[in-house]
Amino acid sequence: MARPKSSLPRYCHHRGSGQAVCYVDRKPRYLWVFNSPESKREYAKVLDELAACVAVASSPAANKPRLTVNELLLAFATRELSRRSEGESHCFRAAMKVLRPLFGETFVDEFGPLRFRTMRDQMVNGDPDAVDAKGNRKPRKPWSRPTVNRQAKRIRQIFRWGVSWEMVPTSVVTALETVPSLAIGETTATEPEPRLAVPQSDVDAVRAQLKPKYRDLLDLQLLTGARPGEILKLTGEMIERRKDCWIAELHEHKSARKGKRRFLVFNETAQAILKRHLTNDPTARLFPIRRDNYTPAVHRACLRANVMPFCPHQLRHSVAARLVDDIGLEKAQHLLGHSEAAMTLHYSRSAERQAVEAAQHLNGDSSPTKYNETTAG
Repeated sequence: MARPKSSLPRYCHHRGSGQAVCYVDRKPRYLWVFNSPESKREYAKVLDELAACVAVASSPAANKPRLTVNELLLAFATRELSRRSEGESHCFRAAMKVLRPLFGETFVDEFGPLRFRTMRDQMVNGDPDAVDAKGNRKPRKPWSRPTVNRQAKRIRQIFRWGVSWEMVPTSVVTALETVPSLAIGETTATEPEPRLAVPQSDVDAVRAQLKPKYRDLLDLQLLTGARPGEILKLTGEMIERRKDCWIAELHEHKSARKGKRRFLVFNETAQAILKRHLTNDPTARLFPIRRDNYTPAVHRACLRANVMPFCPHQLRHSVAARLVDDIGLEKAQHLLGHSEAAMTLHYSRSAERQAVEAAQHLNGDSSPTKYNETTAG
């Protein structure tokens, strides 16, 4: 049986020069005087270099092809977006539409903070040359500062997801997290107007301008505190008709993937509205209306009623602000479907009322003259 060939270069004596020599890839590496301590050290270094090269070549990372940003986005959209809610998936896709034309062909290990800032700048400035999936020109308007921060955070989440699947080096995500969120006034990004409760007089004026189906949607929001999308997803089979009230368990909602429950409660007035839309098909949607039709319909009604335009989601703010102060934090939290009380407390006006009472107390008991006398004394 033939003797196996050694993969390590042998320590040899070069008789012509008297030096030690070893052959790497058939090329001589002269070390030092044969049998000298220096030549032995040089030979050991050669063996260490070869061992390091073998380790790198045999590692999985060396054999793994480099991934582009486009390939990462495709993997995320295929594996992960189906686990997200419809609204959240829409937001992720919008963020990816900004990143893909800019750095889609860039390798993920080359996507660092500077490229991330460039992407964020385009979110701030918009893109007049943007095109849709069919190649048609569809300019994208600039986004507000909070929207830019949320979308940039979603891009970070995509890369963090890639780390969990060993698609992205951990160092890339660590570098991206060094980029702080945009602060107020830091860029030209606009600040959105805060969503406030809608005055009841404006709601009444708009109701009179709406068609019956849109009016029923608006009334159900006011009676349940639900989001527009939650009402639009209702089907007959989702509603459990109890004696005291009707309850609808929502399977697709904002926090469904986190294992949170979301249900809507309908009182007698809401039940009367639902009865007008129930059909023999329990799987049919009670309101076969697109959300992007409902919101413009409310806006047009606001213009006809000559009131400040508001969006349907603001009706949830109106209900929340009234409930928190009238029936208490805990009950309002359960009706609105908030997982944390702090979110519900955001709608309370009690802090403002208490501050007004405190100011009135100072006005009544401590005049400026008394204050000056006290400090002077």
